[in-house]
Amino acid sequence: MTWIREYLDILQCPSCRGELELVEEKYRRYKLLCKRCKEEYPIINDIPILLKK
Repeated sequence: MTWIREYLDILQCPSCRGELELVEEKYRRYKLLCKRCKEEYPIINDIPILLKK
């Protein structure tokens, strides 16, 4: 998860280009949450999935 923290300043929400923040969920799972539109993007096997559904 460390590499994602290093790149948070350049990652953007694909929907609104808002700033993303790393959020820890239950059982040490993480997701990226857009601060502007509140869209959530899961992180699976240390890979952020930034595709729209």
